[in-house]
Amino acid sequence: MSNDRPAAHLPQRTGRRQVLRLAAAPLAAAALAACGGPKPEPSPDPSTSANHPTPSPTPTPTPAGPPDWAALAKDLSGTVIGPQDSRYVDASHLYQPQFDGLRPAGIVYAATPQDAATCLAFARRYALPVAARSGGHSYAGWSSGSGMVLDVGSMAAVSRSGGTATVGAGARLIDVYAGLAAEGVTVPAGSCPSVGVAGLTLGGGIGVTCRAYGLTCDSLTGAQIVTADGRIRHVDATTDPDLFWALRGGGGGNFGVVTSFAFRTHPAPTCAYAFLSWPWSSAATAVAAWQAWVAGAPDPLWANLHLDTWPDGRRRLTSTVNYLGPESDLAGLVDRLTVAPATASLHTAPFLDTMKEMGGVAGWSEAAAHLPGSLPGQNPDGRLTRGSYAARSDFYTRPIDPAGIAALVAAVGRYPQSVPQGGSASVSLDALGGAVNRVAPGDTAFVHRNALFGAQYITNYPAPGAGSGPAVEQSQAWLQDVWTTMRPYASGEAYQNYPDPSLTDWAQAYYGSNLARLRQVKHTYDPDGLFRFPQAV
Repeated sequence: MSNDRPAAHLPQRTGRRQVLRLAAAPLAAAALAACGGPKPEPSPDPSTSANHPTPSPTPTPTPAGPPDWAALAKDLSGTVIGPQDSRYVDASHLYQPQFDGLRPAGIVYAATPQDAATCLAFARRYALPVAARSGGHSYAGWSSGSGMVLDVGSMAAVSRSGGTATVGAGARLIDVYAGLAAEGVTVPAGSCPSVGVAGLTLGGGIGVTCRAYGLTCDSLTGAQIVTADGRIRHVDATTDPDLFWALRGGGGGNFGVVTSFAFRTHPAPTCAYAFLSWPWSSAATAVAAWQAWVAGAPDPLWANLHLDTWPDGRRRLTSTVNYLGPESDLAGLVDRLTVAPATASLHTAPFLDTMKEMGGVAGWSEAAAHLPGSLPGQNPDGRLTRGSYAARSDFYTRPIDPAGIAALVAAVGRYPQSVPQGGSASVSLDALGGAVNRVAPGDTAFVHRNALFGAQYITNYPAPGAGSGPAVEQSQAWLQDVWTTMRPYASGEAYQNYPDPSLTDWAQAYYGSNLARLRQVKHTYDPDGLFRFPQAV
């Protein structure tokens, strides 16, 4: 979840995913997103203790017969869409067109928690795989599958009472920001407008206010969740506390279907923001200066750094900065950069306008900042577009040394040598520290509490709908190259909200010392593995 940038006059900005797939416009985000394909079931992790064994695979139960979707529809307040429905193709789509070939047996838009409970009973009876879906941005396509897609997009209300915001699990980030900004408050979240709040929160939630307010999951005070046994539970620090702990960073789709969240709110002040750029010839010294700068920055400041490249040889180095304070203070902070940007454009705007700027939808209405359509989560006036890509992630717990920076810059420079026209690629560094790192690794399921910054390496496919073929293979080869290049310098941890099907030790990379406890929670609340996917806990 993240941010954007221009500078004394960089071209029109676009949102992070668009940024990461653009061909000529400057980046404008630091958000979160999705990509990949299934892997074999993971082997038991050797670090799992005897007291917290990895649950043995449960045999698939014998179905009661062919699923009676028509009967299910009669039992629901929401909507069931099957392959014969004219809405099916649109309903089956995720954010990335490369997954358009997935053909779920049925898609259910649950309107109430009871709908979700009824759906889970149906799935158990007919031995159907279940994929929970909020925004549909899973990098690996795991918010769909061959069985039931249980979509929570109809449960999207946003309200505030006192210091608490109640947010339906299907709300998109633009709806969360807009609904709460009208009340003068916010919750820390990402930048991509169409990301669902559920996936973001359950995997942690890095965003443009995280250094001041913490991760999205750090503001979570309670949740309503339907677990595998069909129970509708209201969990918090005193009721089902282990499950509540797991919902704060343990990853989406693991423990049940969350239907709503309660968040502690924070002020939504007028913001200052900046777009900075440097010539590519200064990339090595600018990267070194940026990482030193953000490490010493005050909590209200957040920044990213993008190293972008295109097949025609263009490269660009830019930073978006967000500051919860006056522009004059931000100007003084920018002046502390030891390598001055070649261009710097500073602005002041109300909080919601700033979040739109960070998400690449500056000047748009809230309706426009959605994918187009009439299904839950869409809007008839939506202007967002979909795109296909692959990505990997890292956390850096120490500054990248000069050799590592040189290796990074060289790896970005190799992209034009191997990828056909039409694509693009980027390495994005997102500042952490501040409030994020003042939470102990075991206090929530999100273990990554000592990083200076996170990294996302992303390659946008030349053909938006492509998921295979020579251009995709060449793009993925570059992605593997840059990720491998940085192994000596990164921590080995990875961001669970950027699921990476190619990670071999994914469980340790995502969850570290919290893995054994997460697996025990999984065993307690989903002993038969109703919620399963290739990287399920």
